[in-house]
Amino acid sequence: MLYSHSHQEQSFDYFASFLRNVLRGENQYKALVQPVIDDAKLLARQEKDVFKIANQGFDVIVYLAQKDPEFFTGLNRDLSEKDYQYILDLITTQREVISA
Repeated sequence: MLYSHSHQEQSFDYFASFLRNVLRGENQYKALVQPVIDDAKLLARQEKDVFKIANQGFDVIVYLAQKDPEFFTGLNRDLSEKDYQYILDLITTQREVISA
């Protein structure tokens, strides 16, 4: 069976997968999710604009920064498991919207 899978869907799927790996204790995946989270934080704080954020993960970065700017503005560099879970929940919600 063939599926239509957009670039945006792929971005969210990969990021959710990396977050799940971090939550399972696979810390090497933190290096993949941290730049996206950092850019979302900078975008939410308006310290960076959309023209200066990375192309890699662009859809995810913009979504996170707009979905809960208050959360990302107050976010510290050292994320807890609860922080990663919350971000995964945001991504999962977005994925369900895309699929509907």
